[in-house]
Order: sequence, then C-alpha cells, then structure tokens
Amino acid sequence: MPTRAMIVVGGGSSSRFESEKLLEVVADRPLVAHTVSAVRDLVDRCVFVSRIDLVETISDLQLDVDVVTGGDTRTLSEMAGLAALGGEFDLIGIHDAARPLVSVGLVEELFQTAEVTGGAVPVLDPNTLLVERRLPIRIDRAVTVQTPQVFRGPELLAAYVRSAQGAYDAQDTVEIVHQFGEIEIAAIPGDLANIKVTYPDDLEFVRRRLEDPARNEPR
Repeated sequence: MPTRAMIVVGGGSSSRFESEKLLEVVADRPLVAHTVSAVRDLVDRCVFVSRIDLVETISDLQLDVDVVTGGDTRTLSEMAGLAALGGEFDLIGIHDAARPLVSVGLVEELFQTAEVTGGAVPVLDPNTLLVERRLPIRIDRAVTVQTPQVFRGPELLAAYVRSAQGAYDAQDTVEIVHQFGEIEIAAIPGDLANIKVTYPDDLEFVRRRLEDPARNEPR
C-alpha cells in the first residue's frame, strides 16, 4: 500500500463568518474536530496547519494530529504543512479545515485516482453563469473545485519548491501543481454536501447534517 499523508489547512481569518468558525460547537464538538476525524484515520500521518493565535487552542483539543503554525497566505500555510511532514509520502492530500462533511468514499476515490494519474481533485458544475473578470465573456466548461486535493508526494513537493523560487502565491493546491508540476491531474465528481463553511448559513447546513441521527456516514 502506498503511504498517505493529509494536511488540513485552517490558517484563514474567518472574516466573512464574523467569528472563529473552526471552534463553533456542532454536534457536541468543535467544527474542526469533525473535519479532522473525517480524514485522520484514512492516512498514515495528519498535520493541521493553524493560524498562529489558535495553535494553543487547537492543540488543546487533542485531535491526535501534529499542529503547526501556518503562514500569511494559503500557499505559505500549505508549505508549512509539507515541511512538517518530515519525510516522503507516496501520496499527499490537502484539505480545508472548514469542510467537515467530506465523505470517506470521496477521500478514498481521490487517493486511488491520484495513485494512478498523479493528481486528483473533486469538482462540481457551477450552476451559474461564469464570465471573465475584465470582460463579460462567458467561460465555458468551467467547474468549481473542492478539497481534499491529492497528489503524488514527490511531485507535489517539487512543484512547491519551484513555486517558492518565484514567490508564487496561489488560491489552492491544484494551481501550484498545474503551474509548476509535470503530472496529470484528474477531475472527479465532487460532493454537494462537502461544502466549505464560509458564512453562518453554511454552518446551519452542516449542523443539520451532523446532528441528524439518521445520518450513517462514518465520521
């Protein structure tokens, strides 16, 4: 079996949520605990990247992961997570800490696909019109991207080394790999339930799912 690692990135400011969303209690646990428990047992090592002011708080939750300090940007936080792994892994996933509803099935499919192709990301149809930022020209065949995003470890690390040489800052992992990597990236169907909690209404959706006694997905 190939070795697996997962980096859970929680270094954002939660500014659009207007409070610390990762610590919001849902189904008797902080939101972040649900996210970590959804992925931790599916990998050989799990690292949580935290905002500096939350490192102690996250560590005190005893999530059975290594907690490290992130950087000022998403890319720098991902690099901190990669550095904290402390060794090579065949496959590495990077996941948003604010996506607690990710399913075991999706995570497994991503790792299995990345093992074959080199990289795998979950995508959804946008269900809305997308246009270029500067001109109102429709963008065809566009999709929205979720996490986890999984890649072969050596290639992922090499892509980040090359990106660091130019101080490149990206929106997410797949952008770095696309710009600086040399592997095929497969798009697989994402999951509508795998939302990223950004606004209070998102939390209410998550709360309903996690507190539903009929929900039988393993956590």
